[in-house]
Amino acid sequence: MLILDELPFRFFENQGFRKFCFTMNPRFDVPSRRTIVRDLYKLYVEERIKLKKYFKSSQVRVCLTTDTWSSIQNYMVVTAHFIDCDWKLQKRILSFSQITDHRGDSIGRCIE
Repeated sequence: MLILDELPFRFFENQGFRKFCFTMNPRFDVPSRRTIVRDLYKLYVEERIKLKKYFKSSQVRVCLTTDTWSSIQNYMVVTAHFIDCDWKLQKRILSFSQITDHRGDSIGRCIE
């Protein structure tokens, strides 16, 4: 739910969500934000390993795109787009990182 709907981690701390979960199953204990971050990072590492193996074993062509934005800090995401062996378009986020500014040389260094 967090990944598919691109929800912030704090969503699970909201009283409304906790009440909803309690109504659905009073025995369900909503995990903490730290637990969710830890579990998602573990999933990220596993998926990263699988994706590296896939790229090494297949001959797909990959298109990299970047997106940068500013908030209190500057961020950049690098996304890989490719067509799999079943002819389905795939999209995978390869990295999400903080950058110093939006200049081309800074973006290039971050991609490297």
